[in-house]
Amino acid sequence: MRLAILSDIHGNLPALEAVLADLEGLDADLVVVNGDLVNRGPANREVIERMWGLAQRDKLRFTLGNHDDLVLGWARRDPRLFELYDDPLFVSTGWVASQLQPEHLEWIAALPYQIHLEELGLRIAHGSPRHYREGYDERLPDTAIAEIVQEYPARTLVGSHTHRPYVRQQGGTLVLNSGAVGSPFNGDPRAQYMLLEISPEQTRWEFRQVPYDLEAALRAFHDSGLLEEGGLGAYLFYLELQTARSLLTPFWLWANAHQLPHDWEAWQLFQRAHPERFAQT
Repeated sequence: MRLAILSDIHGNLPALEAVLADLEGLDADLVVVNGDLVNRGPANREVIERMWGLAQRDKLRFTLGNHDDLVLGWARRDPRLFELYDDPLFVSTGWVASQLQPEHLEWIAALPYQIHLEELGLRIAHGSPRHYREGYDERLPDTAIAEIVQEYPARTLVGSHTHRPYVRQQGGTLVLNSGAVGSPFNGDPRAQYMLLEISPEQTRWEFRQVPYDLEAALRAFHDSGLLEEGGLGAYLFYLELQTARSLLTPFWLWANAHQLPHDWEAWQLFQRAHPERFAQT
C-alpha cells in the first residue's frame, strides 16, 4: 500500500497546490492530511475548501492538529485559552478564526485525533497518539517512544508537528516524521511531505521536497491583511516562512524564561541576544 502523508499546511495555498500537483501520477492509495491545515498563514478557508473539492475523497483522510484545535477553541471562546486572548503573539490566531465560517469550524471539530490502520501496523497522528504536541524528533527520548508503543502498539509510527522530516528505528518500531508542507523548519523552504510504501516484506519511505512560488505565499500575508492586522505573531510566521526556521517558539521560551511580555520590545531584545538565529535572514 502506498500512502502520502502531508501536514502542517498552515494556510499556505501555493505550497499545497504544488504538493497536490506533485502527487499526480504517484498513484497513492491513501492521502493522509496529518493536521494543522490552518493558522500561521493567510489562506485558511481556501485550504480547507480546496481539500473539500478534491476528487476521490474516499482516498483522503485527515487528523486534528494542535493549530486546528487552537483556532476552533478561539472561535468558540474556549475558557481554557483565556490567558492567550490578550497575548500579542496570538492576535493572528484571532484573525484566522474570524476568517472561518461555522461549516469550517464544524468540520475541524469532527477531525479524528489519530488514524490506526491495524492491518498495516500503522498509526498516524499529528504529534503522537497520546498528544498532538508530542513530535517525533531527536529530542524525544527512547523511553517516550517505548511508552507510546506500549500504549498504542504499532510497527510504524508516523507524526508531523515539528516541521522537520525525521526517521528513527527503535527496536521493532519505525518512527517517521513527514515534515511540513506550508512552513518547514529545516532550512529548506520548499514544500515537504512524505511517501510511505508498506508491504508484508518491507516498509519504504521517501521525503519529497517540492519547489513552489514562495513569493506568492509571502505576498498573500500582505494582500490578505494578515501581516498588517495580525501583530507580532503574524510577523514571526512571515519570517519563519521566509527563512524556513523556527522563530516563534524559541522567542516564546526565551521571553518566558526572562519574565518578559511577548511584545515587539522583547522581540528586539531576543534578536540582540541571539544574532546567530538571524545570520542568514
